[in-house]
Amino acid sequence: MMLRWKEQLSTGVWWQEKQHREIFNRLNKLMAALEHGREREEVDELYDYMESYLLRHFRAEEAAMERSGYSGRRSHSAEHRKLSEEIAALRSELESGARLALVLKVQRRIIDWFVNHIGNMDKGLGAYLRAEELKQQQVVNC
Repeated sequence: MMLRWKEQLSTGVWWQEKQHREIFNRLNKLMAALEHGREREEVDELYDYMESYLLRHFRAEEAAMERSGYSGRRSHSAEHRKLSEEIAALRSELESGARLALVLKVQRRIIDWFVNHIGNMDKGLGAYLRAEELKQQQVVNC
């Protein structure tokens, strides 16, 4: 299953969207490696990179929410923590060698989470960040 970027997932925040596209790219590589039975080492490297990239992405979003005073930051951050816990649990399954089950769980849980999270929570955050940026520009231009 190939995860495809759709423009309706666009948040309008350049750095956030760039990171989302990279996450999709990395998830696709991980899925392909799992589905095609690639060497454990390659799968581990892809998983490690995806995990560390997600952590950076979540930190960037959470820092932006904190700086801007975004009112939904607690629930948004809680969703990030939930996914991080899910990914850690899937890591345990990967280590036990459960490939097919892991492929299905990544497809169902991780990919669905991202599409829903980006399409809802991140779009809301993006709209807020863009509005805040416009306010700041108006203050500077006065």
